[in-house]
Amino acid sequence: GNPSWSFLYRRLIAGLSLDFRTLALDHLGMGYSSRPAAEAYGFRLADRVADFTAWLAALNLKSPIHLVVHDWGGPIALAWAGREPHRVASITLMNTALRRPPGYRPPWRLALFKWLAPLGDWLARRHNCFARGTARCGVVRPLYPEARAGFLAPYRRPEDRLALARFIEDIPLDSGHPSFELLARTDRLFDEVLADKPLALVWGLRDFVFDRRVFRDWSRRRPAAETLALPEAGHYLLEDEPELIFKFLRAFLLKHSTPAFGAEVEAG
Repeated sequence: GNPSWSFLYRRLIAGLSLDFRTLALDHLGMGYSSRPAAEAYGFRLADRVADFTAWLAALNLKSPIHLVVHDWGGPIALAWAGREPHRVASITLMNTALRRPPGYRPPWRLALFKWLAPLGDWLARRHNCFARGTARCGVVRPLYPEARAGFLAPYRRPEDRLALARFIEDIPLDSGHPSFELLARTDRLFDEVLADKPLALVWGLRDFVFDRRVFRDWSRRRPAAETLALPEAGHYLLEDEPELIFKFLRAFLLKHSTPAFGAEVEAG
């Protein structure tokens, strides 16, 4: 997601790797991935989906894939899954969205960066306010200093933060946005070709972006989903409730794995 990176999954990876081959990627410009220049890369949802598709193709995975996705990882991975449903073993959604529920408005913290351009770009890139602010507001329990340092470590310099600003710009709030149609198509494919996939909802209910309204929208949409609702977890829910999430998710993944073939776990 944004401004997180695969560091968010560190404890989940350590636990799940005992039973699964567990893979996590950093999107271009995020974490310690490559830093493409603005003129060399599109920084749009379609570009991210193409990257994800190429990455999976290069891995040449043979067994079904459990998708465990958070934030921007949801639209990116689900766009791929809508095109390759036969390769999906299960889907776990953690504080992410494909659409806005009726009456939903982005929180003011996000709106500050989204709508007050170029101020938002300046705050995100020059002063790292987006990453710093999420490290503070994205959790219910304050991060340990070491964990906070881990989230911020890849974004020490302004030139390291271009992708953070571009991810904010790519939030499609209206039909005229370049990424709107792909997101809408992914939303349709989720109902059309992914409806039979085992689904888990793991949700930090105190998320200031993907709040209870977003969670309720998913729950109404998929009432049969296996659900772990966490009233004392925020956007970085894996920081607030790592043990509960691991136990729930391990049981869910084992339940929906085929012993004869195994499965890959893909975190995004």
